[in-house]
Amino acid sequence: MKHLIFLTLLSICIYASNTDNNTTNNEDNLSVETSESFLSSVEYGKMLYKNPRGISCSQCHGDAGKGGQKIAKYYDKHKNPKLLKGVNITSYSLEDLKASLKNEYRENNKRKRHKIMPMYYLTEKEIQAIYDYLQYSNKQES
Repeated sequence: MKHLIFLTLLSICIYASNTDNNTTNNEDNLSVETSESFLSSVEYGKMLYKNPRGISCSQCHGDAGKGGQKIAKYYDKHKNPKLLKGVNITSYSLEDLKASLKNEYRENNKRKRHKIMPMYYLTEKEIQAIYDYLQYSNKQES
């Protein structure tokens, strides 16, 4: 048993030393792997998108950010049923995504607060990773 543990640890060390200085970039620089991280930016963004320390982005915006997910059903003043659906965020710029997640979205140079979008306390790197994931997943579907 000790020999098996030793061989496993040895193989991990050899693998780590062989990959320590390797960096791989895909064609869009969205997936950068370094010795500091075992996840690419896209993989990390997917993980955050699915579970960003609160309500999942995909619950409202769908798996790839295209929106259309039913958020709530309500009735207008004439008692007509209405559906509130998540919006498509695939065309958002990185700045728009940052503003939305911080609830500081601007339209026509005026601050426009989202009425139902929760505010997320994500770092700049986390927002960048989510953006990378949205860009990558939508290129895969095209």
